[in-house]
Amino acid sequence: MRKSALFAAAAVFALSTAGVAQAQSVAEFYAGKTVTVVAPSGTGGSIYKYALLVSNHLGRHIPGNPTTIAESRTGGGGVKAANYMVNAAPKDGTVVAEMHPSSLIVPMIKDVSYDPRNFHWLGSVAVRAYVSAVWHTVETDTLEKMADKEVTFAASGTGSPSYMMPTFMSHISGAKMKVITGYKSGGAMNLAMERGEVQGRGNFYQGFLATNPDWIKDKTVKFPFKAGPDHPDLADVAPASKYAKTDAEKQMLGLLEAPFNIGQSFYVTGDVPDDRKAALRTAFENMLKDPVFLAEAEKLNLYIDPLGHDQVVSEIEAVYKTPKEVVDGLGAILAKK
Repeated sequence: MRKSALFAAAAVFALSTAGVAQAQSVAEFYAGKTVTVVAPSGTGGSIYKYALLVSNHLGRHIPGNPTTIAESRTGGGGVKAANYMVNAAPKDGTVVAEMHPSSLIVPMIKDVSYDPRNFHWLGSVAVRAYVSAVWHTVETDTLEKMADKEVTFAASGTGSPSYMMPTFMSHISGAKMKVITGYKSGGAMNLAMERGEVQGRGNFYQGFLATNPDWIKDKTVKFPFKAGPDHPDLADVAPASKYAKTDAEKQMLGLLEAPFNIGQSFYVTGDVPDDRKAALRTAFENMLKDPVFLAEAEKLNLYIDPLGHDQVVSEIEAVYKTPKEVVDGLGAILAKK
């Protein structure tokens, strides 16, 4: 009888503590905790700076006001960070990640751990124009001129736009762009251009405005082509679409440009508890309207052009409806060395 009574008491205690855990509010969960914002690149470039900016302000808008920090997980053009989110990151809402734009389409081409359709999207802080840039002393400053002389480009990993765009554009235009991967951040690529290690790199135009505005002012870099959303400063730059001649090439280019229309988006994994996912999404939306957040963005020269979470989801769903033959064709081109 005593054993039965002890078991009964233990059962009552377990049920009561489970009820307390279930009743814990979002504010109670986050109070005293630290939320990590994962950047899919090394420090020094604008992608990391966006993650740092979000980490500086998101915590004020999360119930319970947790501490927030930025963490760099570079590799594979953002693939390493996305794989980390699926495989190793806590699934309790204490880790938020920024998606490296082109890594959104990597699962369509390669075998990776993540699927963007399974993420819970908070929204995007900025949709930006993409440009190919060469140093001002490089004479082969158009794709037509590159048909006769090879130009070296820096890239992070094969899942990044800095690799994908010049590789694809070389294929459809005949330009000789040799892409050298392994750079840890946009800042490292910029230094490589300055030192003459490479002659060019791909980047978001607003990224140059954030990290090296003097390069734009002094015309230190020239732009052979542009892609994705346009920018008034780039009126005289040739669009990538100029070189896509066949329907297949146009569809492949559209697939590569699609991530640029989503921009610097942030997410948590889908298995985070629903109440915390909702709270994080609301916090992100409120942060984007916060005057203090906007003031720091302006101070850092970070371009803010938000996209709502529903628009991000819609864009991703549309991209993943791309015909298989188009995806396979692009994958074959990008796999060539």
